[in-house]
Amino acid sequence: MKKLLLGLGATLALAVSGQSAIAATKTLTVASWAGPKHVMNATFFPYYQKQLESCSGGSLTLKVEYGLAPPPALYDTARDGVADMTWIVHGYTPGKFLTTKLAELPNVPGNSAKISKAYQMTWDKYLGAAGEAKGVETLAVYVHGPGHINTTKQISSFKDLEGMKLRVGGGVANDIGTALGVAGVNVPAPAVYETISSGVAEGVFFPMETMFAFKIAELAKYTYVNPEGMYTTSFGLILNQDSYDGLSAEHRACVDKNRGVELASVIGGMWDEADKIGLDAATKMGLQVIEWPQAERDYFKKVTAPIKEKVLGEVASRGVDANAALDYFLSQLK
Repeated sequence: MKKLLLGLGATLALAVSGQSAIAATKTLTVASWAGPKHVMNATFFPYYQKQLESCSGGSLTLKVEYGLAPPPALYDTARDGVADMTWIVHGYTPGKFLTTKLAELPNVPGNSAKISKAYQMTWDKYLGAAGEAKGVETLAVYVHGPGHINTTKQISSFKDLEGMKLRVGGGVANDIGTALGVAGVNVPAPAVYETISSGVAEGVFFPMETMFAFKIAELAKYTYVNPEGMYTTSFGLILNQDSYDGLSAEHRACVDKNRGVELASVIGGMWDEADKIGLDAATKMGLQVIEWPQAERDYFKKVTAPIKEKVLGEVASRGVDANAALDYFLSQLK
């Protein structure tokens, strides 16, 4: 009888233990967009899942879902708990995010990894305190690689862009388009191919990775590069606040271990690698890459100069010491 009771006790203990293990498992739903070949979907989220699984012993995982909402609505999707996590373009919600424009300024050279690291450091020190991202935890802020002008017809100078219909994408890119005199077309990135193929736009402001990921190189055969920096776009990786608060202490520690400056640098490095892949693939599709001569770079710098003061004013309106934040951001790029 004693042996029987001991056996039953052991079986019950194993059953309870098994139930606890099952209860401790957590899957975070990720609302993603762009195609499966895009760097965030093909490279980043698989990497991030491995990091969380490794940290948690396999009990914290991700499930990526497509089509939960269009890109401009994804901030609300995460904030309202329709999904636990997503990645957003700050410029897709005009007026909501202003401090993030600091990372998008023209005439700032550098690749994604370098700028993303400096941006995250500036966010941690200055920008995050503005509290623009409400109802979510911002796990990382970052930028894509250098943005370029990509057109369906060849041009010889920035002045040729006056009146040309180009998709600009929001944020500071809109201000740059205005300064150059383009007829700006604002659509989310996944809609750019159709926008150009239908003749609504004659080109797009895009980094090299996206020319491949969204197949734009099939349509726009000319890419114009400003080595001194033309523009970039600010992104955020966000997690619903209730989802974060509801995690076990162990799982929350895993998330906290995989956020911030190091994560922003990792994402930036992935975008830079994707730019290289995109350049190789796009040139095989017939893309011609032209570097602006110095005279054109000087013209660009002149016409876009007022954007800096405009952005600084917007950042300051959120209670941030804008000049100190910009100085700090630029100092981290040197």
